[in-house]
Amino acid sequence: MKMKELERETGVGRETIRFYIREGLLPEPERPKRNVATYGREHVARLKLIRKLQQERFLPLSIIKTLVEAHAEGRSRELEAFIGLEKSVGPLLSESISHAPQKIEDVCTQTNIGIDDIRDLASFGYVTIDARADGEWLNRRNVRLVELIGECRAAGFTDEEASYRNEHFRIYVQMMDAVAKYEVSLFYRNLASRIGSQEAAELAARGIRLVNEILPILRTEKLIREMTRMSESGMLDEDSNEG
Repeated sequence: MKMKELERETGVGRETIRFYIREGLLPEPERPKRNVATYGREHVARLKLIRKLQQERFLPLSIIKTLVEAHAEGRSRELEAFIGLEKSVGPLLSESISHAPQKIEDVCTQTNIGIDDIRDLASFGYVTIDARADGEWLNRRNVRLVELIGECRAAGFTDEEASYRNEHFRIYVQMMDAVAKYEVSLFYRNLASRIGSQEAAELAARGIRLVNEILPILRTEKLIREMTRMSESGMLDEDSNEG
């Protein structure tokens, strides 16, 4: 079909359609000739889906693009059902961390950790800096993460005393990235078609709290076992000998 037919069938104007194509929400039309563009049923279906998500869910285009791509790959249900779930989960987590968001300069003053140091930590994802019109901010979890870097250094884990640098925290970021992606994907795939969003938020909050108890216990157990292995073998793992 031609552009005029696509407009008539979907109720979407040509400038909007062209914008969606530029932004990657719609595929390029077929072009049998240089000045001829042909649109198919996929364009109709995508435009109707985009309008539905805008009108019923009030979602921004960035999220709509993700959902449209997921729909094309047959995996939209697990994503669409739980869009915005993080907004419901957050308040359910009664965290002991009481910090309100703080400007990065204030965090530097409190922790005696320089701004370049914090930006270095942010470069590999240990903390996330929120850029706002009134400056750079860290949320309450990120403030605590910076404080803990200071506490590690105060305990003796420094470059000067023990050859510990920011870079040595990268492995924890990589591990948590992998764990987070695995857990969220598994949760969405297993439950999106079975429970509502509020029940999912409550279940997710319970799961986060439980795994937050499992991880430190499991880490301690593995550390003690690794120390025991080294004591018995008299050998260090070569992969850990990074300096």
